[in-house]
Amino acid sequence: MIPKVTYGSRVRGLLEYLWGPGKAEEHVNPHLVAGYDDVALLAPQQRAHNDGGWSLEELAARLDAPQIAAGERGVRQYVWQCSLSLPAQEGQLDDATWSRIAGRFVTGMGFAGDAERAGCRWIAVRHGLSAKGNDHIHVVVTLAAEDGAPVWLRQDKRRSQQVADLREDEFGLGKWTPGRAGTTKRPELTRPEVDRARRSGQTPERELLRRQVRAALAGAEGEADWVARMKAAGLLVAPRTAATDSQQVVGYVVAVQPTSSGRPTWYAGGSLDGDLSLPQVRKRWPDVERPTTSQWKAAGSTESPRIRLSGEDRMAVWRSSATALEAISVRLTRIAPDSPQWPAATRASAELLARVAAGAEPSGRGPVTRAADALARAAAPPRRAPAPAASSVAAELGRVADALLVAGHARNGGEAAILLAVVVQAARLVVALAELRAAQQQAHAAGAAAAAAAHLMPLLQPGVPRVDQVQVPAQSSTPQAQPHTVPGPVRPRDLSGGGEAQR
Repeated sequence: MIPKVTYGSRVRGLLEYLWGPGKAEEHVNPHLVAGYDDVALLAPQQRAHNDGGWSLEELAARLDAPQIAAGERGVRQYVWQCSLSLPAQEGQLDDATWSRIAGRFVTGMGFAGDAERAGCRWIAVRHGLSAKGNDHIHVVVTLAAEDGAPVWLRQDKRRSQQVADLREDEFGLGKWTPGRAGTTKRPELTRPEVDRARRSGQTPERELLRRQVRAALAGAEGEADWVARMKAAGLLVAPRTAATDSQQVVGYVVAVQPTSSGRPTWYAGGSLDGDLSLPQVRKRWPDVERPTTSQWKAAGSTESPRIRLSGEDRMAVWRSSATALEAISVRLTRIAPDSPQWPAATRASAELLARVAAGAEPSGRGPVTRAADALARAAAPPRRAPAPAASSVAAELGRVADALLVAGHARNGGEAAILLAVVVQAARLVVALAELRAAQQQAHAAGAAAAAAAHLMPLLQPGVPRVDQVQVPAQSSTPQAQPHTVPGPVRPRDLSGGGEAQR
């Protein structure tokens, strides 16, 4: 459950927004689910006129009364509003459950009062799903007690997160936000980004870049190799330098190639995801010399032999990758929950799934893509964590990811059938991770891993073929299939039983 707190000075204006159409016409059937008094007495009535509006004057006057009594001693920004949102994978709750959650949330925040202090007036409003498909309510509180005493807040945003965590436990809700457990945080999409994506029908650029930057990390041997992989994927990459040394790289920005004459929108690594900031990324290679600004700019620009795979070679790589992932999933289940290998193995799994999503769903949409986003949160490291210990499982996952990068996308139905076997084995890997994260008793990480597994569960139902069961149409593997060119210095690594790349 995700709380988001805002402040204001006009109750009536907020009520008009909550009972209005919303920014994305999402305010369908607005209604009260809870409040400081009987909901039947507080609920506004819909006007009989043709405009279908609501009579909000009485409710606004009720909520405003304590603030009017407070007069000049009152809090200036006295309208406190907190949206309590469930991630889409949680589904929807009924009004009765939301009513209980709202009451317990208000009590936990201290707005309900106690034997020594009068409570505040408040309501909880529910309407349609958000633009992102989240079920949610809006809790509105006026920061004045019934006797007119002002209510001054301290660290209420932090408190709202703590109270939301307690309500998740109390009501059996999933814990989908690892950032609250001290791990690196993922910035939310802004409203303009959501609106632009809705109008264009395209994946938001921040989400697309997040996956592509993470996929470029899969199997990368160092910082310069990672930069080259981002450029090979078609991203614009620029280093951010220190103020005192123009050759010292302290950060980076990335952008999607603009499709028209417009300017690219640049994003800092940390604005994509907390674990994609340059300091966090560098923890992967703690003993490697840092490339200079000139080396960042030159990465991937030198000419090198390009790898061309025929259709038969691509399918051989996917078959061997699926077999390798099946073996790695078994090995993963044998790692003890307290093993120091876990941080690196979990991170490598998230990067591997980002690579699988890039190959299986190049549009940036679909269950594998959604699972990759969720698994990345399950792998989010603590903000001040040291470099993770080496892991043989992580190294094997890197080799698989490297091979998948060379193979690229499926060209026809026969190739797609073989690639599906890789996706299925990746799904089994994610399910194993979710179970082990739960065994580690890391509730938020386990919740995010469970969300990733839920996206992929349909692929594990009876009828989905294993790699050794896929029958490929004869015409799909003809030598005349167009070869795939992979730019940059990427090399296929040996996968046991894998196909030989043609150079």
